[in-house]
Amino acid sequence: MLGQAFDDDGLLVATYAPGFADDIEYGVGLSATAEARTSGLDDVLLVDAHNSNDGLEGPDLGHVTPGSKRGFDMIEAAGGVGRRLSTATSDALALGVAWDETPWTVTEGIGPLGVRVAIADVDDQETAYVLVDGNNMEPGLRGQLLESLVAEGPVDAAEVLTTDTHVVNTVEADNQVGAAIPWDQLEELVCDLVDEARDDREPVEAGAATERATVTVFGNDRTEALASHANAVVAMGGAFAVSVILAAVAVSVLIFLFA
Repeated sequence: MLGQAFDDDGLLVATYAPGFADDIEYGVGLSATAEARTSGLDDVLLVDAHNSNDGLEGPDLGHVTPGSKRGFDMIEAAGGVGRRLSTATSDALALGVAWDETPWTVTEGIGPLGVRVAIADVDDQETAYVLVDGNNMEPGLRGQLLESLVAEGPVDAAEVLTTDTHVVNTVEADNQVGAAIPWDQLEELVCDLVDEARDDREPVEAGAATERATVTVFGNDRTEALASHANAVVAMGGAFAVSVILAAVAVSVLIFLFA
């Protein structure tokens, strides 16, 4: 979990890479932010990096649910990061951003927002946030990008995130970032954008706020209900087709005999 404080507010970015995970249940995130605030932070924004998954293989799709080991791991990590941020020294913030729409399309796992990079510079410590408009990442890709940015590159800390957009899933249910595009080309693009973002830095002020809104979504429950109905129709389809064929043959025989 990567954490950064802006005045009395905190930004936390969670990932299970190189392990696999998909969506984080709302209850887990709510508990994690509450744990982070126990050390004195005011508003806490928790972001699911959504950057390492093995697709739709196996019975477990990787959801982080309340009561699970990974759920408790996230809550404990948020508390630990909150404690460290509450005692960390602070300084003025400079921010730089860069964006590229990329040559790739939704069929290749990249949405119209492309790749965006933000560099937060505090007392010469640089943190890079890389946002790819896609739905999760192929295992290992996030690690390769961080290797070039942190271990070999210009910044002190970084995290790679995806937007969890489903515009890339109009053709395939499993179309993660890195499945259809060359990893080295994405790595080169990200490094170029980091350099552009560093050149774009200027002093800024930052803060966080939380508001509540009523939003109607087509959530997991409705998706699963729709899928179950589809599966039931498919299961009945074979028997229905046989019945239709037998009826058609019977009518044809009757017409042949009595016509």
